[in-house]
Amino acid sequence: MTLRIGIDGRVLDDRYHGIGRVAFELATAMADMPGVELVIFTGTRRSRRFDLEALRRRPGVSVCPTRMRPVDLCQLWRWRSQLRRHPVDVMFFPYHLGASPIAGTPRVSLLHDCIFETDPRFVPSRRMYLAYRAMTAAVAWTSTVLTVSRASAREVERFYHRRVSAAQVIGNGVDQGLQCTPGDAGRLRAEFGLEPGYVLHVGAQRPHKNVPVLVEAVARVPGCRLVLVGSPDERFPDEVGPAIARCGVGDRVRRLPFVPEDLLGAVYSQASLLAYPSLVEGFGLPMLEAMVTGTPVLASDVPVLREVGGDAAVYAPPTDPGRWAAALQRLRTDHELRDRLVVNGTARAAEFTWAAVARRLVRACAYAAAAATTSEAARRTT
Repeated sequence: MTLRIGIDGRVLDDRYHGIGRVAFELATAMADMPGVELVIFTGTRRSRRFDLEALRRRPGVSVCPTRMRPVDLCQLWRWRSQLRRHPVDVMFFPYHLGASPIAGTPRVSLLHDCIFETDPRFVPSRRMYLAYRAMTAAVAWTSTVLTVSRASAREVERFYHRRVSAAQVIGNGVDQGLQCTPGDAGRLRAEFGLEPGYVLHVGAQRPHKNVPVLVEAVARVPGCRLVLVGSPDERFPDEVGPAIARCGVGDRVRRLPFVPEDLLGAVYSQASLLAYPSLVEGFGLPMLEAMVTGTPVLASDVPVLREVGGDAAVYAPPTDPGRWAAALQRLRTDHELRDRLVVNGTARAAEFTWAAVARRLVRACAYAAAAATTSEAARRTT
């Protein structure tokens, strides 16, 4: 029996960094699964990162453009008309705020993290915070909630009193073919002026990423160069620029708002290490991307990053620039440690495949669709 799954593909947009990547990889993996048909509802903006035409050409995949914005109050009622025109057995929302609590069709929503809930500094405004909490609570109690880590599951239970079972923690995958060719290294040098051996950070410039601590640590390590890949978020004041100026390392820090997807492997593999000083995350995908390319990882000593990295990373307290500086220096010079991290990292990353995540997701979708059918049948007999 075929399971027809709708996917909210409006996040397949360059503005949605990690969420867009997760949505695209899951859609691609699900398209390979027998007995699954996909209806992908996309927005009107073209993406430089995701090949939607390649998805459209896959057997059993339909792409339906919609003018609804990724987060829009109008979707509360507009999803009903969308799904009448393009009926599905269950809707999957890779970003939970895209869901409608009153859409009718069974819904499975991926709640990646509780970053906004953790600290007021991580939210652009109190008005947004209140709206976000209200919408998230409504979605959490009207759909099947999935999340990407045990740490996120605990936070969902803490803030929304919604139990997330082990089967609802579907994890994340990583592109196992991420690599760097000699030509890619040359392009990286020619187009961006990057020479190998830099410390790398990948992620949007937001307060919870804690990048100023990394800048301070780099300033304490002579000759250490830092490359920051990720766009600024205009909703927040720039904390990174002032930190660079304060530490006097403008000549040693490069900020790259955008790097083409086909150069991502080169960006990682040409780095001496990935530094990931986040205060909180839902998962930590850049850690796995670095491991796939054989790049050692230094991460914050917080539960979710320990969960992702295991024994394949070095950890430092997120608020201690001195400890970060010492760890940076050690990772730049201790070749035995580096070799061990590369071996452990390769094995660790191999455990995280998009195919496995897609299988867990489809099981959750099938269960939600079956439960809704059973509930409807029981209602009609009473």
